[in-house]
Amino acid sequence: MADQFPRTVQREMHFEHGRAIGISNRWEKGQYCSILTAAGIVGCGIYDLQTPAEFGQAIAIAKGTPACPLVEPEDLLESPIVGLTPQAAALGIRTGMTGREAVELMLRARGRPSAEKPIPAVPRVKTLDHVTLVVKDLEKSRKFYVDALGMREVPRPPFSFAGSWFQAGTTQIHLILEFSGSGPAGNLVPENARSSRTHHFAFEVDDAAAVVPRLQELRIPILGSLKPRPDGYLQVFVTDPDGHVVELCSAPKQ
Repeated sequence: MADQFPRTVQREMHFEHGRAIGISNRWEKGQYCSILTAAGIVGCGIYDLQTPAEFGQAIAIAKGTPACPLVEPEDLLESPIVGLTPQAAALGIRTGMTGREAVELMLRARGRPSAEKPIPAVPRVKTLDHVTLVVKDLEKSRKFYVDALGMREVPRPPFSFAGSWFQAGTTQIHLILEFSGSGPAGNLVPENARSSRTHHFAFEVDDAAAVVPRLQELRIPILGSLKPRPDGYLQVFVTDPDGHVVELCSAPKQ
């Protein structure tokens, strides 16, 4: 009788260093299999590695071919490992070894003393949250970031020191009023050496060329002149009241 789909099967599998659970899942035009141990999983290529690595999981994958797909957990035993998470590597698993060897290492890990430090999850930067600047005068800085650049002031937690927060899109500027416990205010690069090629941060604007007259009207110091970037973006560089270099850029016109 033809297989009925979808279908899932699991069974106990025995190895030199213990027992594991073999799992097979099948549906029309697809399947995946895995061997589950207390320490981690040996599975087929359907498994993603980045996400389990972020959560500190030991995953090792083998890869079948269209001619020889990995359908049953036993198919993994002689298949070569082609990918693994850092946590699986910490157990001694390496690419090229067989699925059986990877399972045995995972089973051995269960009885290993826990003196080893856990493998930290791999960080993944999502976005730039904020830039912190130390300034000498919060009101002068507020006029620059709000009146000149159009940012909005947002509530700030009740820290034990003075400061202000401003927001543009999802990115914030956090200002700290200089005090004995802070770093020095301002740009430590000498004024005559400040340029587009020194420390700076950038904001994207609708039209960098259109903001120049407003900057000139407010007497905001402009470093050099408006110029194109090699990729077509327009750039203009200014300094805030404490000499921090700020880039304003805009995408090429379509």
